[in-house]
Amino acid sequence: MKVGYKRILIIDPDSKAARDLSPLVVDEGYDVETSKGIREAAERIKDVNFDCVIMDVDLPEMKGYEAIPILKAIDPKLQIIMTAAENTMELEAEVRKQDIFFYYIKSFDPEELREAVQDVFKKLGKVKKVKEMRKSQKVLIIDDDSSYTAAITPVLEARGYQVEAAYNKEEAMEKIEKSKPDLILLDIMMEKLTDGFDLCYKLKHDPELSKIPVLAVSAINNEIGFIFSPGTDGEYFQADDFIEKPVKPKNLLKRVEKLLKA
Repeated sequence: MKVGYKRILIIDPDSKAARDLSPLVVDEGYDVETSKGIREAAERIKDVNFDCVIMDVDLPEMKGYEAIPILKAIDPKLQIIMTAAENTMELEAEVRKQDIFFYYIKSFDPEELREAVQDVFKKLGKVKKVKEMRKSQKVLIIDDDSSYTAAITPVLEARGYQVEAAYNKEEAMEKIEKSKPDLILLDIMMEKLTDGFDLCYKLKHDPELSKIPVLAVSAINNEIGFIFSPGTDGEYFQADDFIEKPVKPKNLLKRVEKLLKA
């Protein structure tokens, strides 16, 4: 088996539910994967040493609580958190019969799940320690899509970053000049298709602001068919890195950390 450090597997046939859970557990050192069913999950657990599984009770092949003995047979040390959209006395009785670490109802306070995951790693002696340096690092999200900024902000804050948002080019310049962020997440297409290009060009040609790393985050390739790469198109758009939407939190955090360490 490959030995992992603070690995979590979310098993949920509802892709949206899995995405909603991910930001709650994408934290310092947590490596999160998702699976839609028990067969796929079992194969993954054979190959990877997961610490914790967050598993929904309604799986395509069987009830989640029925799958617990299967997973425990593969890895007896696996810590399992069972989730359910709604609870009943009968369902809870079935779940509690199994060897689980925690039972979480999705309509309850998300902080309960976050604390349960932290307790798993405390039990395993893998206590999360957020670097103090990150608490002072500022990330500015520049994007006219408020739902995107609302979704990505808690992912970044969970890693200890200070996060601000700006929703147009003018507001972005005001916040950049005022707070001098350590990193900028920049959408390309905003009010105008060229807003991101224009803003990045202005930043990279300003002696006081040019050192701020810019991570372009955009759906430009999918929406207009323009294949963009800073490596080949950097003459005008000198972003330090580029990632396509939709963005996986794990991938985004790796890019952010890499740019802040550069």
